Amino acid sequence: MLRSFDFTGSISSICLKNVPLLAKLSLICENSSMEAEMFDYAKFFQSRSALEHLILNFRYSQFFADEAPTRLPFYLNRVKHLNLSHVELKESYTRSCALCLIRSFPHLEYLKVEVLSRRLVYDEADSGIQESLELEHFSDVTFNHLREVQIIGFSGTTPEMQLIKVLLAKSPVLVKMYIDPGIIIDTGSEILTELVKFHRASPEAEIDLEYYGKLELNRLETDVDGVV
Repeated sequence: MLRSFDFTGSISSICLKNVPLLAKLSLICENSSMEAEMFDYAKFFQSRSALEHLILNFRYSQFFADEAPTRLPFYLNRVKHLNLSHVELKESYTRSCALCLIRSFPHLEYLKVEVLSRRLVYDEADSGIQESLELEHFSDVTFNHLREVQIIGFSGTTPEMQLIKVLLAKSPVLVKMYIDPGIIIDTGSEILTELVKFHRASPEAEIDLEYYGKLELNRLETDVDGVV
């Protein structure tokens, strides 16, 4: 009859069996010593058909025994809420794990990503190295049910910008994207200029950038290419 399982702390292994009604799962691992072969997410999720709400902390976590796949070998069609924290998008393995999970939940409605960036300023030096986040790599993916996205700790790095670009372009029913920056952003920054120019698949999509109050980018005016 277990429907919700919430764990926070150090962990060496975990095994959840015979929980057919488990709908909410939260794993916040701290100083984990869990071995990858003990905890392969591809196997872990296989019997979680009732799962609707998933919270995962990427710090200290080894999600797959081998290289992260493009997506799980099965879909979890009932997952509607996905919360990923401490996601370092510039790190190849972590990025691949996050993208794998996002791709594997076709009925996802709410996505929250807390990014962990080692750089606190916008820098184009890393452009071109995050190929796995380019739009062409999502040609077979559409987030048909995604309505709300939260990006927490945003600092304007290239992989963060690419993730936002993908989500806007591939989410036809998106209503709101909320961005909470980890740096001070002014209205004349390159970051805002780029965000305003991103294509939105949903005509209803609004981008709210939080800094000293709320800035709604869908109403922000810019002189670049006449975009409003």
